[in-house]
Parts: sequence; C-alpha cells; structure tokens
Amino acid sequence: VEINDISLVDFIAVKGKNATFVAHTAGRYQRKAFRKAQCPIVERLVCTLMRYGRNAGKKLQACRIVKHTLELINVLTDQNPVQVLIDAITNSGPREDSTRVGSAGVVRRQAVDVSPFRRVNVALYLMASGASELMAEAASEIKLFGKWSLDEVEISDISLVDFIAVKGKHANYTNHTAGRYQRKSFRKAQCPIVERLACSLMRHGRNSGKKTMACRIVKHTMEIIHILTDQNPVQVLVDAIINSGPREDSTRIGSAGVVRRQAVDVSPFRRVNQAIYLMTTGSRESSFRNIKTIAECLADEIINAARGSSNSYAIKKKDEIERVAKANR
Repeated sequence: VEINDISLVDFIAVKGKNATFVAHTAGRYQRKAFRKAQCPIVERLVCTLMRYGRNAGKKLQACRIVKHTLELINVLTDQNPVQVLIDAITNSGPREDSTRVGSAGVVRRQAVDVSPFRRVNVALYLMASGASELMAEAASEIKLFGKWSLDEVEISDISLVDFIAVKGKHANYTNHTAGRYQRKSFRKAQCPIVERLACSLMRHGRNSGKKTMACRIVKHTMEIIHILTDQNPVQVLVDAIINSGPREDSTRIGSAGVVRRQAVDVSPFRRVNQAIYLMTTGSRESSFRNIKTIAECLADEIINAARGSSNSYAIKKKDEIERVAKANR
C-alpha cells in the first residue's frame, strides 16, 4: 500500500506496527489529543460509521459493513481495497478552508490552510456522510410490493389529484395500512388507492372482513396487468379510475308526489368512489361461474377501463349513467 501525498504519511496508519488482521483493535485512542492518528485507517472508517444515536456503540455492525465494503471494492476494481481507500482519503480531504476572524461584532471569514490531520478527519467524515445520504435516498423510494415505483405515477385529471392517494405520504409497500379511514367523512380520500381497491373487493356477506384474501387478489392483479401491458400497473389503475368515473348523474327533485329527475354534476370524490365500485362489481360478476380467476377478471376490467374500451363493465355503466343524465337536463 502506497500513500501518494507525503504530508499524510504520518496520519494514515496502515503499515508496520499499525497493520492488523481485523478492523477492531480495542485501542483507547481517544484518551489523548492526536493519538487517533495511530489508529489503523480502516478502523477509523469503522468508527466514523458509528454516528448518530441509533448507531452509537454498534462497532461489530460497523466492522461487518466495512468488511463487505472492501470485498465489493475488490470485486468492482480488481485492486487492493485498502489502496483504493487511501487514494479516496487523499483526494477527498480539503486543503484549504475558511475560519471566522475578529470579535466584538466585526467578524469576517479568512482562508486558512488545513492541517494534514484534519484533512484525513474531514475526508473520513465526508465519505461516511455521503454513504448515509445515498442509503437514505435509496430507502426513500417506496415501491408497491417491492416492484413498482409510485413516484412516477401521473394523474392526468387535475380535479382528481386530491382524491387519488398514491404518492408522497400515501406511498406504501403493501396495500394494507390498517388505517381507520372510516371514522370521519372524506377521510378515506387519504387511503392509498390500491388499498381502496382491496377494500372494495370485500363485498357481500361471505367476503366481508377477508382483507388478506383481497390484498392477495390485488397483488396478483397487479402482476397480471404488468405482464399484459408492460407498464406500471398502478399507473394503469389510475388511468382506469379517471376513465370510469361518471362526470354527470341524475337525482330526484321534488316532493309531495311531484317527482322528476334532474341532471347534476358529480363531485371528484364520488367519481373515484363510483369508478372503484363499478370496476370491482364488473370483475366479480364476470368471474362468477367462470374458469377465470377473480384476479384475471379484475386485471381485464382495469386494462379495458384504462383504454376506454366498451368491453369494460365500468365504462358501459358510466356511459349509461351519463346518457340518462343528458336526457334529464
């Protein structure tokens, strides 16, 4: 192992008496200033990973992470991973920084050279912090059932954006959040749209409460949609809901025997509710006494609705409702 920067030779402990078999020497390097310069550089990387309260003291876990890291570096670069680590520290440590100069309210920033010891310290800190941020970014992308990204789903109808919960805080790994959305009016608008589809399947007495079965059906449905369309199945579902919700309906007006039908606009919330209801009803009816499973029928229904095809039960019902409403204007 070679240290290219001669100024860092005394502060990157890697050879001679600092060579060890493992990255855990149990040395008390914190007892005196600058003593940690004698700590093996791989162990210093381990100690830097033990930051923030939840990771404090978990040195065995940090050692395991560093061991796997060095193995990956060897596989990816076909070089000595300790040499790669030293080159990274040499390149990452800033040579110049700024400090506060002055007092009594007159304070300015002054450029200063960075000592070799601090260069090594800052380089280790920056690399460990960068790894933590990359891990957080990777973990922040939530995929439904671990397969389909929810961040790329687009809701083309602006009026339904607030009532189709699919992105942001509504993103989930499964379609079972155990939320009590029925406790207050309009709260179910915050329920993830895939979970609402599962809840709508639990209709008629014999299916009531069987949410695990409904979740399994929806999962199979999503996989079938992905195979048939080669698209994100959540996007297909959102498009189907946008196409299936009737925009106009008719209601009863009048009393005392004089009753007539009057055409009215449908709210965005009811459009979403009716779209989900019509799709699940159509799939339930088509799968009854049929060799096709409920998941296959639901997948066909959602795909046809997303395309606006008249083969969809929901599209046919929507057209019928709007046609009756048009006659009652």
